[in-house]
Amino acid sequence: MTDTIDLDDLETDDADEPAANHGDWLWREEGTPEDEPEAPTPEPSASETPGNGGANTDVTDTDTTDTDATHDGPIPRVPRKNESKPAGVPTDSGGSGAGATVSNAPDDAEPMAAGPHGGGVDDMTMAVTYNAISELADPQLVLVSAREWADWIGIVGDVDAPVITKFQREHSIDADFFNGTGTGPAERLADIGKTSMFYAERLAVVGTPDDEWIAEAAGWEFVPLEKAAAEAGWDFEEE
Repeated sequence: MTDTIDLDDLETDDADEPAANHGDWLWREEGTPEDEPEAPTPEPSASETPGNGGANTDVTDTDTTDTDATHDGPIPRVPRKNESKPAGVPTDSGGSGAGATVSNAPDDAEPMAAGPHGGGVDDMTMAVTYNAISELADPQLVLVSAREWADWIGIVGDVDAPVITKFQREHSIDADFFNGTGTGPAERLADIGKTSMFYAERLAVVGTPDDEWIAEAAGWEFVPLEKAAAEAGWDFEEE
């Protein structure tokens, strides 16, 4: 039977005592600065070893997980509809839209109406004929007051574009649109369809009796000048 050993009676060698560390006299209050061992010299890292240009090119760690790996290829993603078409172009014009978007609407849903101001279709677009506005005392007042109920205002007439441009300059007015030299007044109004920024639910022409044909040819509503002037408070120019 093995004798009982009292651990307290065992003698230990001083060599087994832990060696003093640099800084123990300050942090542990053990020893004195005179008995302080020299500070250990740090070994150079692989990136500081001469001959490799300061770059650690000896990569031997093969235990790297997939989360640390660098993906050289494209990031996995869910493909979107129309991504083969040019980005930034509205889908109704053959593009893929402005970036990837998510929509919960079904593919066969009716598109929402969007007007030029970012909302729905505007309420009214009014065109004043050149003959009509020439009969009024204050053409500038006519356009200013008309903007209280009309979203867009134009001047059309069976005259050349420079004539309308000169008239606007003389009376300090600026219409939203007017017909050009190579386009007649009815053609100009007919071009204002659902894709035009000047399109509205109500399209009206204010003119003299001689201008009624313009509205009929364009498919617009005709409002006689006398009726419009009476309701809007426009004064006629004195002869």
